[in-house]
Amino acid sequence: MLRFVLLVIVVYLTLRLLRRILLRPRDPGKFRPRQAPPRPGPAPSGPPKVIDEMKPCPACGTFNPTRLAYEKKGLYFCEKRCHEAYIRGEKQA
Repeated sequence: MLRFVLLVIVVYLTLRLLRRILLRPRDPGKFRPRQAPPRPGPAPSGPPKVIDEMKPCPACGTFNPTRLAYEKKGLYFCEKRCHEAYIRGEKQA
């Protein structure tokens, strides 16, 4: 059984080799090898660009981006409820 399996493998590899030799393109100009995908460029130099600044909510202490925060009188709150609690003097957890 082992001889049969080895014989099948050898015949398969031989046929593949012959097929590759006989079916290769005649004109080498037409044959183009596969090209590797382009490599990414070098990493940008310098510090990363700042997209937004993070400010703490005075009422609960969570940090929020300024573009999404609820801003009142120079203070940045995470939501209107925290602003109202801050005005009442409550401390949010």
